[in-house]
Amino acid sequence: MKFSINKIINSINNIRLKNKLNTTYIVLIIVPIVIMSIFYYKISSDIVIENAEESSLKVVKNNNNLINLKFNKILESSDAITLDTDLYEIVNNQKKSNYSSFELVSLDKKINNILYKYFNYSDVYSDHIITSYYNFGSSKIPIPNNYFYISELYKIARVSDGTLTWVPTYKFTDIYKQNELDDTSLEYRYLFSAVKIINNLNRDSIRFDQLNKDDKKPLLIINFKPNLFSEVFESSNQYNGAKNYVLSKQGNVVYSTDMSDLATVENPEWLQEIVKDKSGKMIKDVDGKKAIVCFDTMESTGWISVSIIPIKSILEGLNNIRYFIILFGCILVILSSICANFISESITRPIDKLLVAIKKMGQGNFHTQVEVKRNDEIGNLINKFNEMDNKILNLIEENYIRRIREKEATIMSLNIQLNPHFLYNTLNIINWIAIEKDEKEISKMIVNLSSMLQYTAHNNEEISDFKTDLEWLKKYIFIMQNRFEDKFKVYYDIDEEMDLYKVPKLFLQPFVENSIIHGFEAMDNGGVLKIRGRVKKLNACFIIEDNGKGMSKEKIQEIMAKSTKKIGISNVNSRLQLMYGTEYGVHIKSEVDRGTKIIIKLPLKEKT
Repeated sequence: MKFSINKIINSINNIRLKNKLNTTYIVLIIVPIVIMSIFYYKISSDIVIENAEESSLKVVKNNNNLINLKFNKILESSDAITLDTDLYEIVNNQKKSNYSSFELVSLDKKINNILYKYFNYSDVYSDHIITSYYNFGSSKIPIPNNYFYISELYKIARVSDGTLTWVPTYKFTDIYKQNELDDTSLEYRYLFSAVKIINNLNRDSIRFDQLNKDDKKPLLIINFKPNLFSEVFESSNQYNGAKNYVLSKQGNVVYSTDMSDLATVENPEWLQEIVKDKSGKMIKDVDGKKAIVCFDTMESTGWISVSIIPIKSILEGLNNIRYFIILFGCILVILSSICANFISESITRPIDKLLVAIKKMGQGNFHTQVEVKRNDEIGNLINKFNEMDNKILNLIEENYIRRIREKEATIMSLNIQLNPHFLYNTLNIINWIAIEKDEKEISKMIVNLSSMLQYTAHNNEEISDFKTDLEWLKKYIFIMQNRFEDKFKVYYDIDEEMDLYKVPKLFLQPFVENSIIHGFEAMDNGGVLKIRGRVKKLNACFIIEDNGKGMSKEKIQEIMAKSTKKIGISNVNSRLQLMYGTEYGVHIKSEVDRGTKIIIKLPLKEKT
C-alpha cells in the first residue's frame, strides 16, 4: 500500500510544473461549472413545467368557453322551438296516425324547415323530432320508426322531464341495435347527442302536457360528431404527444385525440379528484410516465375537458438550453484553460525566458538580458545568467568593433573609387567642349565644375541633404547637356517634402550618367530623361527613366554583378546595402529599344 502511494506521488512529481498548475486550476473551475449547470437545468425545467401548467390550463379553459358558446346556442334554440306555433299545430293535430304517406312527407318538410330555423349551425350533424307515428327531421341518420321510444336515448330524456340533456358519445349501431352495419363505413358511426322531451308546447294557454296522458310526447334530438371538439382542441395543441379528452363525470369518453377511445369508459385514478375540483392542474403518472393533467368542467354539459401533456414533451424545448449549457460549459472550460495557463505562465515564465535566452546565446546572440522582478531562487539564477552574458559580450566586443570598422572602410573605399571616375569623365567632357565651343561656354562649365568639386572635395560626410545633392546633380546635367548639344531634355518631379530628408551623397549621378552616355548614344535628338522622387510611408523611392536604347536581361545582370568593372551602378548598390541593409538598394527594369527605368529604394532619414 505504501509502495503504491509513493509511486503515485513520484508520478505526480515528475509532471511538469506548468501542467500541474493547469490541471489544478481547470479542476477547480470545472467542478463548480458542472454543479451550477445541473442546478440551472433543474431550476429551468421547474419553471418551464410551471409555465406549461399555467398556459395549458388557460388553453383548456378557453377551449371550454368556445364549446360552451356553441352548446348554449343549442340550449337557447331548444327552448325557443318549444314555443313555435307551427310545430304545435303539427304535433297536436288529432289526425296523427291517419296521415297518408304524402301528408307525412309534406309534414316532414315543414318540420325540417322549423328545425333548420332553430338549429342551422355548422356543428349540428343532424336534428330530429320523434313522434309516435313518424320520425321527422334530417335524413342523414336512418332512425328506425317505432323503435326510438324503447331506446336508451328516450329513457335518458324521460328522466330529465323536459330539460335538454347531453348524452356522451355512443356507437350508433349499438344504441339502435343495428349491428349488421358494424362492418360498413359509416360517417355517423360515433355520435353524441342533446335530447329533450317536448312537454311544454303552448298555444292559447294550452299546454302539451295537459293533453291525453296516453299520447307519447314528441322528442327533440340533436346529434353531433365528436370531431366538433377536435376542431377546437387540436388547433390549440402546443406540445407533441399531448392528449385531449372530454369525459363525463362517470368516465364516458365523449372525445379523445385517440379515436379508438370513443364510446368507451375511462376510469383513471384521478377521475374523482378532477370531478370534485372541477377545474385545475396536477402532475400524475399516466401510462407509467409523468404528465401534467389540466382540466376544466363545461358549464353547459357538465363534461370535463382534460389535457394530458407528458413532461418529456414539455422539456423538449429545453434541449436547446441543454445544448447551450453544454456549449457554454465548453466555452467556460476553454476560458478557464486560458486563465489557468495565464496563471501558471506567470509562475513558469521566468524559467521559460531563461531557456529562450540560453538558446539565443547558443545561436550567437549575446545581447540577451532577462528582466528580473523577483528575489527567489529563480531570480538569483537569472541574475547569474545576466552576469555571464555581460562577460561574454565584453569578450567579443573588440572583434565586433573591428568588423564594423572594416565595413566602414569598405564604404569609404567605394566612395573614393567613385570620385576619380567622375573627375576623369568630367575633364574629358571639358576637353571636347574646349575643342568644339567658344570660351563662354567653357567658363560656365568651369563655374559649375568648380561648385561640384567643392561639394565633393570639402564635404567628407557620407550623408548629405537631398536638396544640396540635387543641386549638384543639376550642375552635372547642365555640363552634360552642353556636351551633347541638347540632344536630350530633363524633367524633374520631386515631392517637396523630400527636402526634409538626408540621402547618400552623389547616389543618383551614376544612373544619370549611364542614361546619357549609353542610353542616348545612338540618338541625335529627342532624348527624354525623367527624375522622380516620392515619399512612400517610411521609405523614399527615386525613379530615373529614359527613352534610350535600353538593355537586355543579361546586360542588367552584368551591371548589377558586384565583380563588374563598371563601378558606378554596382558601387551605389553596394554602398546603399552596406549602409541600410539588403532590403534597400537598386532595381533595374529595361528592354532593348524601349528605354530603361532605375528604381532606388531608401529609408527616410530626417535632417537633424
